[in-house]
Amino acid sequence: MRVLIVEDDPNLAGLLRDGLRAQRIDPTLAATFAEGRERAQGGSFDVIILDVRLPGGTGLELCGELRRGGSSTPVLMLTALDALDDRVRGLEVGADDYLTKPFAFRELLARIKALARRRPALSPARYRVPRSTSRSAIRYRAGDRAGRSCSARRSSPCWSCSC
Repeated sequence: MRVLIVEDDPNLAGLLRDGLRAQRIDPTLAATFAEGRERAQGGSFDVIILDVRLPGGTGLELCGELRRGGSSTPVLMLTALDALDDRVRGLEVGADDYLTKPFAFRELLARIKALARRRPALSPARYRVPRSTSRSAIRYRAGDRAGRSCSARRSSPCWSCSC
């Protein structure tokens, strides 16, 4: 699992990095808004952890920018801002979870794993058939070995049954 950590506090970033590595999770660090945006847009991550207060912008702005750009990578806001309005705003801009500092590492780890488990449900585009795929190829993959469509759905191939 790959996790991007966008956190400007070097001590906390280091603790997160070391703790995730101990759990066999591959962390990538970014310390500023610009660096976080560059890494998030240029890499493939299972989860992104964003601090709200960052040099050059906010984690809320970065999360909103990623969502407007089409990113479906789960985002966990990790911040000291614990007021109800802050939590609601974080979720409204597109964060999938919000955890306030101070926090228990075990809880953070559980939330990261939960977000990574839900990722396929959050990004259905991974399962779409490319437009260039021929109809016969679709039927072969969806139907039986002879390439026939499911008897329950004769007009189109079935992706959910074991026919």
